[in-house]
Amino acid sequence: MIKYSLVKRREPGHPERPSKYYASAQSMQTLSLEELAKYIRFHGCAYKEGDFIAITKMLAEATTKMLKEGYRVELDELGTFYLTLGCEGAESRDAFNPNKHIKEVRVNWAPGEAFKNFREGITFAENLDRRTERKLLRAERHGESKIELKK
Repeated sequence: MIKYSLVKRREPGHPERPSKYYASAQSMQTLSLEELAKYIRFHGCAYKEGDFIAITKMLAEATTKMLKEGYRVELDELGTFYLTLGCEGAESRDAFNPNKHIKEVRVNWAPGEAFKNFREGITFAENLDRRTERKLLRAERHGESKIELKK
């Protein structure tokens, strides 16, 4: 189940338009590589957690190296990783200096088959927004039975 909170914001690029409510996904927590390895191991994988961790780290290192050498890296069901550049324009071709004009290198990901139709089978549940959730937790720690909510 995907939990979300509603956030009121303006449409990017159109500040003159009225604000609307948008769903913002809420994560339960972040799983570490070790926790994911344990999950995979206990769900029918023949490899040990250490094997999975070592292979994953080697895969990340190799993927990074290949991307830096100009390759796109396709990881079957996971998808394809590739680079794009964030840069400023130069007045002319001769004036372009990559060290000056290229400001960032972004790693992008195009989902593979495992992520196709990802929306299917997911249920959604509205969760408290983060501010309200923090107030509730604070009140609970202090033994308070009521909190004040402002709209």
